Amino acid sequence: MRLRAIVRVLLVQLLAAVLAWSVVAPIGMPWRWGVLQALAAGLLAWFAGVRGYGLGLHVLFVPAVLLALQLQLPAWVYLLGLLLTLSLSRNALTEQVPLYLSSQESIAALAATLPTGVRVLDLGSGDGRVVLQLAALRPDLTVCGVENALLPWLWSRWRYWRAGRPANARLLFGSFWQLDWQSYDVVHAFLSPVPMARVWQQFQRCCHPGAILVSNTFMIQGMAPQQRLPLSGPLQTELLIWRHPHGTC
Repeated sequence: MRLRAIVRVLLVQLLAAVLAWSVVAPIGMPWRWGVLQALAAGLLAWFAGVRGYGLGLHVLFVPAVLLALQLQLPAWVYLLGLLLTLSLSRNALTEQVPLYLSSQESIAALAATLPTGVRVLDLGSGDGRVVLQLAALRPDLTVCGVENALLPWLWSRWRYWRAGRPANARLLFGSFWQLDWQSYDVVHAFLSPVPMARVWQQFQRCCHPGAILVSNTFMIQGMAPQQRLPLSGPLQTELLIWRHPHGTC
């Protein structure tokens, strides 16, 4: 799946380059070609279902390369850029999950909905906002977030220390696919459409009877949610809630 995701990214950029080349020659007018390529890449990525941070990467990739060539930057700058990109958004390349950040409205709606005293797992916790705000709004909850992109996780740890290291909040570094979901009552996800089928399979297989799955905006194909909580944002439209009656891991 990771290889397929990388191939899709490369295909979007290549097709956008060819489309721009059909209008403007890149050697003769590189910046005009770059702007057209960026617009084409953005449109193609949008129609492919890419949103948020990942869409921005598609648009800015070629203009950034042209700018770097014009500035004649030393080789170590490119290496540093690659390392920063992987540290910030490796999931956008490997699993087509950009860095989405939950809105205040969605976190408040989630806090108002969850039962008393449940254990919550936040998949791809990013900068830790869901974990830390849920822990503050609902001291009765135990909230754990898992993130495998280094820079967002380090930022979340700084926010955790700044918040006074709340006892009911945990922020782990690693893959949530490798974590034991069975010990949690609620699984929260704000990922992308791509991994939702796998999330549902693992939720059904690993979580205990009566556990709850909450997805911000992204549906599970063929599975109607038991509850929908509308949100007013243009990108974050609703919280989708499923509950299943069985499952052991």
